[in-house]
Formats: sequence, structure tokens, C-alpha cells
Amino acid sequence: MKEATLNYVQGQIAQAPHRLKGHITDPAGKVYPQRHIYKKLERHLDDFLSGKTEQRWIIVPGLRGVGKTTVLSQLFLKLQPRFDALRTLYVSLDEATGLLNSNLVEILEAYESILGESFERAKKPIFLFIDEVQYDPKWGLALKSLYDRTKQVFIFCTGSSAVSLQTNPDVYRRVVVEKLYPLSFPEYQMLRQGIFPAKGLKKQIKQAVYFSSDSHEAYENLSKLWKDVLQYWSRVDKLEIHQYLMLGTLPFALQFSNPTQVYETISSLLDKIIQKDIENLKSFDSQTLQSIKRLLFLLADAGDVVSVAKLPVLTGIESSITAQKVLSVLEQAELLIRVLPHGSHKSKLTKPSKYLFMSPAIRMALLGIVGKEATFHTRMGKLLEDAAAMHFSREFIGPGAGALTYDAVQGGADFILQIANKKQIAIEIGVGEKDRTQVQKTMERIQCDYGIVIGDGKLTHFPEDRIIYLPLSYFLLI
Repeated sequence: MKEATLNYVQGQIAQAPHRLKGHITDPAGKVYPQRHIYKKLERHLDDFLSGKTEQRWIIVPGLRGVGKTTVLSQLFLKLQPRFDALRTLYVSLDEATGLLNSNLVEILEAYESILGESFERAKKPIFLFIDEVQYDPKWGLALKSLYDRTKQVFIFCTGSSAVSLQTNPDVYRRVVVEKLYPLSFPEYQMLRQGIFPAKGLKKQIKQAVYFSSDSHEAYENLSKLWKDVLQYWSRVDKLEIHQYLMLGTLPFALQFSNPTQVYETISSLLDKIIQKDIENLKSFDSQTLQSIKRLLFLLADAGDVVSVAKLPVLTGIESSITAQKVLSVLEQAELLIRVLPHGSHKSKLTKPSKYLFMSPAIRMALLGIVGKEATFHTRMGKLLEDAAAMHFSREFIGPGAGALTYDAVQGGADFILQIANKKQIAIEIGVGEKDRTQVQKTMERIQCDYGIVIGDGKLTHFPEDRIIYLPLSYFLLI
């Protein structure tokens, strides 16, 4: 065992509570509110401590910069005072592998030595908080071995990229995965202004929009919520929607007053994903790695429907097969959301997919647009599509509760949401008072329970078309 690793672990036990406080407060020292995922993670922990479950390994994957370290720090600092300080350990594998040239096995061996007992002989719970697990290529084997050795260790870990996490199938059979997404609009306002929506409002709007029996029921249920929605927006400047779409989906943006700093940070974040997360897969040569950012810029600027066959010429990637592999990895890395064309299996293979960004701020950073309001307005439709795709991914696709496609016919709807193989809804989103032509066109050809048009207008029902007009003021609260 390396003495440096032993000293590092001892230092973490002593200093982590003080160091992590910086992750849970803003620059002025104000404590960040807890996001929705915090309650989920705390519930797993409480269930373990009360003996309700044997689930004791939680992984929180997600795009770099979405706030995983903050959530992990909040949990650690809530738990640590309740137990002997020796029995709670926080480590960042980014730090441990980079500074010490150590690995997770060595860290766990050092920790056993400090505890004075093997993990197998532990009689009381031990809690491990491991940040950035992907920095140790063998993290999966190390934690799988630990998991199988004892039932007294509870493991929380984060991974900056689903790329490395998804390469460990043995791990996924043992863990609970709670993916962390970019900020929703209410989370953004909660962190930025301390404004909270009425309790249960999100759930009520979601139920009305997606789980009503028909458009009439959806409209009636949404109408009942109007006062609560109005009350929320009476405290929020509508210009905050622009700020949210441009910057606010990534928590670190709240630390900066200048948009240029945010976009520079996002650009560096993209470089890390390419040069560390993706390069570590050893799947692409240096020329392909250098072409990835060019591909992302192309997607940001030229539209979202991608003909893979054209990408080699447009980006310098050697072949369409390699280009498809790159797109797949960018999707796994949580940078992109792939939306397949609606239709048969053959259609999904022969027609191009739509690729949207997990965070609208990534699109803005790639375009390098700062303070150009007129240009922002020309992009806002795409930023809203990004935000909508992120929403559908968080609420339906990620939890395995639905599937998302788009109508590949010219003039068709932006999205077709299928919920649990039971319901199908055609959805269009955009700037201003969008008309319902595109949703109508899709519903004429594709069987849908009803259609939704999301825009700036008022809540309206078009019973003859089975379409509701859903204001952004409702949609952004889900």
C-alpha cells in the first residue's frame, strides 16, 4: 500500500466535511436548495438504514456540469454528523488518480487499514461517496468486489459520462441508477431566485397534459390549475425564460455574471468530454477525435435532422460508419438526445434521426452567440426544442416510461410521444403563437390520442381537432 494513498484517505476523513461545504453554497455563502433528485437519493439511504431494502449501491450518471458533486456533497454533509466520522468517506477519483497516481482498490485497502477491520467483519454501516468514478478504468470491478464482500457498505457514486458507466454490464445488474439531468425551469428559479412553485403543481400539470383520457379532459384539468400557474409567474420575470434557455440549464452558470464566461466554461467542458471521457474508450483515432467538435458545431448551426452519409464530407470523419459511432457515443455521454423518425423498424433505419442537445446552453456556446438579442430570437425555436427533448428524456425516456420519435414527413410535428405503449401524443413547440397545422398534419396520418401545441399563447382547446394549445408558462413548470 502506498503511504501517499494512506495519507490521502486520512486527510479526506478529516477534511472532507470542510471542503465539501464549498460545493453546497453560492459565492456569498448561501446554502443551495436541494434539487428533486436529492429526495430520491435520501430515500434510498433511509430505506437501507431502516432495513426496508438491500439496495445499497446508487450510481448518479449525467452530463458534466449538471451538479452531481453538489448533490453528493449535500448527502454526505447531511449523513456524516449522524455517524462516527471514520465510517463516512468521500473521495474524488479525478483527484486521487491525477495527483497520486492511485486507484480505487488502493484507496479501499487504505480505508480498511484506517478502520482497523476488514469490510467483511464490519458490524456497523460504512458509507462511501465516490465522485467521478470513471477516472479509474477498473472502478466497476473494484466496487462490484466490495459490494459482494459485505452488506454493511452503502455506496454512492457519480460518473461524469454515461459512456464509461455503460461499459460495465456486471455493475448495472447490482445498482440503482438515478440519472441527474440539467436544471428544469423551476429548479433554475429555485437556485437563482429562491422561488418555489406550489407544492404538487408539477405533478398536477404533468398528469393533466400527458395522462388525460382526451383533449377535453386535459383542457379542463389544466384550466383548474390556472390560478396556481398565474401565482407562480407573478413572482417570475418572463425574461427569465430567455436567460434559462441561453444559460440556465447548467447550474455552474449561476456563478457567472457574464455570458461569455459561461460559454467558455461550456467549451472547456466539451473539450474534457472529448479528450478524456471519449478518448479513454480507445474507440477513435486522433483525427476522428479532432472532428467531434466540428460535428457538434454542425448540429448546432445547420439543423438537427442528420444525414449520416453526408457527415464525412462535412466534418472530416473518415466514414459514415465512424460518424454513426461518434453520434452514438455523444448520445451516451449525455451531450445529445437522439430522436428517431416515427414509423416501422425499416423507417427508423432508412430515414435520418433528429439530434438535439441535452442542454440548450450547449447549442448557444457552440454558436458563440453572446448578447445578440436578434440572433437569439432566430435560435429560440431550436433552444425550445432542446429544452423539450431534455424534458421528455427526464420525465419519460430515462425512466423507461415512454418513447420519443418525430414525424419525418415535411411539415410534420416536432415530436410524437408514446407513453407506456398505451398513449400517443403529437407535439409541436415553438416561439410566439404557433398554429396547429403541423400537429394536424401528423394526426391525419398517425393515430394519436390528442395533440399539443406549445407556445406563447393562451390555454385553448380545439375540440374538432383534438388539440390543446399549451402555454409555455404551463409547460416549463413540468
